[in-house]
Amino acid sequence: MTKQNFQGDLMLVETPDGGDCVLDDGLLLADRGFGTAFYISLFGGNKDDAGKVKNNKTWWGNTLPGIPEKEKIVSRFQNFIRAVPKTVKNIKDAEGMAKLDLKWAIDDGIADEINIFIQSEGINKIKIFIGAMKEGKTVFETSFGALWGAGINGI
Repeated sequence: MTKQNFQGDLMLVETPDGGDCVLDDGLLLADRGFGTAFYISLFGGNKDDAGKVKNNKTWWGNTLPGIPEKEKIVSRFQNFIRAVPKTVKNIKDAEGMAKLDLKWAIDDGIADEINIFIQSEGINKIKIFIGAMKEGKTVFETSFGALWGAGINGI
């Protein structure tokens, strides 16, 4: 699958309380890039599902009949940044979790490599930068802001 024949997802934009759909003259817009797909892969599953084992915390959409295993959303990244304190080591581990959540782009031939970089932007804020590479060229870049530790001690 290449970007040119990608039908797209419903376009989402990042908001302080999650993502919102984009309307234009009353019509929902499609995202023909991979921004929405990447956003959902990182933040769209059940935030309580660490993805380490099969469990009853999977996102409800993963339980629908006929959903291939590779299309199930786990959001290891989202769970991880909610569950642990923000340290240099945990930021590096979170980058690895994000790569796992976005591995489908490599499996589907969209990219050969996914590069992740997380930058601290305050006590509990981060920015995640994502670059998808194919044959040494960037095919998609995006970034998202997130709150780190939103699940720690009821924060």
